[in-house]
Order: sequence, then structure tokens, then C-alpha cells
Amino acid sequence: MGPYIGNCLKSIIDQDYPDIGIIVCDDMSTDNTADVINEYVEVAAETERDVIFTKNDKKLYPAGNIYESAMNHIGDDSVMGIVDGDDYLCKSYAVSRMMKEYDNEDVWMAWSQHRLASGGTDTGSNVAGLSKPLPDDNTIQTRQYWSVSHFRTNRKFLFNHLNRADLLDYKNAEQYSPVCGDAAYLYPLVEMCGRERTSFISEVLYHYRDDLSTNEH
Repeated sequence: MGPYIGNCLKSIIDQDYPDIGIIVCDDMSTDNTADVINEYVEVAAETERDVIFTKNDKKLYPAGNIYESAMNHIGDDSVMGIVDGDDYLCKSYAVSRMMKEYDNEDVWMAWSQHRLASGGTDTGSNVAGLSKPLPDDNTIQTRQYWSVSHFRTNRKFLFNHLNRADLLDYKNAEQYSPVCGDAAYLYPLVEMCGRERTSFISEVLYHYRDDLSTNEH
């Protein structure tokens, strides 16, 4: 994660939306990730961004980091967004654009289109990802289609209605699921919101490094 987390954090710190809090989790990294994070925490402080840096002493994986961050650090009235540590927001107005969707109180969950690193250069890729509006119920239930990808956001209060046990590894209930953590919480969020309370932005706001060996494809 070390080679990428700095670019990720910079893309959030540089957002033009004024009221952003940043939660960054070091999930027992073994490289220089913590050093890079500390450097950018100082940068964020200079820009008056609120930053919480947690360094785990137990592996939480994506599902655990997201759930624990939401429940321990984010107010119920807030909107939370997820940026994976090896990705970044590719527009400085990404958060501002996303927050316009939440001007509508009936929107509980929103996501944008992303671009794929495998489709071209780091800054010049025009290959769009797989994000789309929600399909019909049958398509969702038969797992023929998945459309809620990056940049994904939701109102935090939805997490209050998740069952933590559903995020745990079915082989080892002592830990969070090591893979597919996003699907573990996104499926119940989609179920709670439905099409009537979700919104999709077709504009590319997020750079997704799909070409890394650490991805779970």
C-alpha cells in the first residue's frame, strides 16, 4: 500500500469541498505505509482537515475497517464515502459533486462511475468501469449483475441497521471476512435503499487500480 496511499490521501485533502473528515486505517501493513500516512496527516492538519489515523493491532480487512470506522467515528447525520488506499479521487470536485445528490433527503446512497487503470495511463485512461444504476430486482437477486462500485457513498445511519455478524468470516467468526468485504455490506445497503433511495452519477470521479495483484477479482 505504501506506493499508493500518499496519492490517495492527497486526492482527498485537495478536494474543494470544505467540510471533510478523513479516517485512514493502517491494517497491519508491513511496508512504509504508516510513515507515508503520518506525512500526509501533517499536510491535512495544515489545511485544517480533520484526520483520524488508526493503526490496527489485529487484521480487520476492508469490511472491518469500514464498519468499525463508521460505528466509532462517524455521526449518524453524516455522509460517508469509501476510497480504497490504492485508488484515488481523480476530480478535485468529486466530493462536492457527490454531496449535491444528498441535497435530496430521499437519497440514502450514491455512487459514481470510475475509470480503470488497466485501460490506459494513470492520468489519461478513458476506459469507464462497471458502475451503473441499479437494475431490476431479479437481476440483483440472481447475482447476474453488480453495479455499485467506486466512488461509493452512503448516509451513515444505514450502518446502524447492519448486522455485524454478517460481516464476519463464515469459516472463522473471530475475524471479519478477508475478501469481498464491500459486497458484505453493500448488498444489505442496496436492500434497504432500493432504486427509489439511490442515485448514480455517470461522470467518472474515481481512479480504480484494477491491475494490481492485491485485487480480489
